[in-house]
Amino acid sequence: MDAEIELKLSIQQQDYDLLKKTLNELPHSCPQGQKKLTNGYFDTADLQLRRWDMGLRVRGFDEQLEQTIKTAGSVVGGIHTRPEYNISINQKMPDLSLFPSKIWPDGQNINVITESLECIFETNFQRQTWHIEHQGAVVEIALDIGEIIAADLTEPICELEFELLSGQAAALLPLAISVARAVPVRLGKASKAQRGYQLAGKSPKVATSPLDSLPAVDDIQSQKALTQTLANALERWQLVEQRLSVASLVQQTPLWAQLIECIELIENLLTQLNPKNSQLNALVNPVLIAVKTAATATSNSSLATLWRQPQYGQLQLVLVAMLLN
Repeated sequence: MDAEIELKLSIQQQDYDLLKKTLNELPHSCPQGQKKLTNGYFDTADLQLRRWDMGLRVRGFDEQLEQTIKTAGSVVGGIHTRPEYNISINQKMPDLSLFPSKIWPDGQNINVITESLECIFETNFQRQTWHIEHQGAVVEIALDIGEIIAADLTEPICELEFELLSGQAAALLPLAISVARAVPVRLGKASKAQRGYQLAGKSPKVATSPLDSLPAVDDIQSQKALTQTLANALERWQLVEQRLSVASLVQQTPLWAQLIECIELIENLLTQLNPKNSQLNALVNPVLIAVKTAATATSNSSLATLWRQPQYGQLQLVLVAMLLN
């Protein structure tokens, strides 16, 4: 078993060349080339694996096949941590009996479940990778460009993943922040698997209605409570952004108001947690101005324009770093 620890970021197509140049020029960067990855994601018709919080795929690369299952994990900001098991196979259909028996709930007939598996969706993409030594750790950075396919529906993949190969996970954020200073990025909320289940109609689509109102925070005084509220605010930022990305112009109006409210809350919390941190002020003020500008633009391109604000992704990453520390 491996414990996969990775940070997922989203990028825009016009930044591919700048991103590759930036990664090639990072200190201790070792380009690893690129390969085509084909991935079939499997589950039963009633989504038994998903109900167990498991994800199963068969990946094809370099004329090889590998089945992988990821079990329940955790997400803090954009850092995803999940145990995973990888086994080489010689057929495109997975065999659950090849995985350790200890990962399954008691009393389950895994052979019966194996016979019920079907391919729910695919993710096929070109992956270009770099290995980078940073702060005593080795990090693999992967640029994935391709698409998710579910029946006759497709959705683009434009992602950057930072995966810890060795060393401490604390090295991921400083490295990602250094990349974000050169290339516009933002935290990736949903994994390829989550997006695939949605595209296949196997999980609810992203809602477009406003979220519930924020609770009052005037009486929060303890450091622990302020930090937890900051974590909730970062989660809310990503949720509102997710809804904005699929909402119509009419539906966007209250969501923009909630995004402004969210960034103002973060500004307030940062003032209480780090009153003399000029670096944070230099990030949050331009982001708040950019969000307010985007909210008044009433254009389908407002969100994409906002994502090009350099401080946007930098602030998100600095917040994740604060929460992990």
